[in-house]
Amino acid sequence: MGPAKTRSNLTVALVVVLLCSLLIGMGLLMGSNDVFALEPEASPEVKSDVTPSVSTPAPSEPPAPADEALQLTEQDERVAMRQALRSLQPVTRTVAVGMDVDTAAQTMQCTFVPVYVDGVFGGYSYVVNGNAYLALSDYCTMLGYDFADGEVDGANITCTAAEMPVKATVGASSFMANGRYINAPGNILALDGKLVVPFPALENIFGAKLNYDQALASVAVDTSTKELIEDGESFYGKQDIYWLSRIIYAEANGQPFDGMIGVGNVVLNRVAAPQFANTIYDVIFEAGQFTPVYDGSIYNTPSEEAVRAAEMALDGVSTVGSALYFVNPNACDGSWFAYSLTYVTTIGGHVFYA
Repeated sequence: MGPAKTRSNLTVALVVVLLCSLLIGMGLLMGSNDVFALEPEASPEVKSDVTPSVSTPAPSEPPAPADEALQLTEQDERVAMRQALRSLQPVTRTVAVGMDVDTAAQTMQCTFVPVYVDGVFGGYSYVVNGNAYLALSDYCTMLGYDFADGEVDGANITCTAAEMPVKATVGASSFMANGRYINAPGNILALDGKLVVPFPALENIFGAKLNYDQALASVAVDTSTKELIEDGESFYGKQDIYWLSRIIYAEANGQPFDGMIGVGNVVLNRVAAPQFANTIYDVIFEAGQFTPVYDGSIYNTPSEEAVRAAEMALDGVSTVGSALYFVNPNACDGSWFAYSLTYVTTIGGHVFYA
């Protein structure tokens, strides 16, 4: 092979080496630069012809599973909540009777029924013999009020609820709260060391409405009417107490306490009736009605019991229903009353008529 042929082959080889070096360098450059990086294959689950929304970019991480209740409207959410809460079923328990659980010698069976305050579960109420009760301390907690234990002296209990003084006697049909006499149909109870109060009394004190639904076996509390009871000093008009307690004392001193309240009921029933005067003073001093006005005993100083009976009557405690008259048949002829009026009840020496 001649010298010319050898130089030609060397030139071709050199060109080939240079081209290979150039290609390798470009390959390395493309692999390290995002501009030249190849687009990876689309995942089989993603359609390549779908264009992502510009205004809502895909999240960097999959979102956590959403709570189904949050996807409901506000109304539907409340319905769902109540339906879920109703899964809490009433339970029957044996409870200790009394304020001292450790030394209680008596127990009783009662049903615990769930209570929902504005649709939210708040605790349990007691159902005893078909009547619904709540522990005063528990109810204060449900409504957001403070409660403070006081003293226990036998059956007598003192405590403070929503900064109001409370005095109650276990077994009594009324008690005092904020200086007011509160009627307690079904009587005051002491269960598991707690003062337990019937629903009507709680409505009177706190204003919120309680509805025991026997069909749903639950209690609903509506706080839209919540308002603490007015204190006794401002509620009981001094003039009303002054004259009502005096007519009660003059007419029923020595009679059973329920009979004293009954005399107060008659006066207040007359105030509300269209055929009589519309104030306590005017009813008492209406001509020909009450003997103590004529014999002067209306001006005697009343006993504490008479004052208490007057306050309870003013607070709605009633022992004689709608009676407008009473008579002591041992002191006068009561035949006209019996013949002309509707008999209501007899308490002590007085017969009450409507």
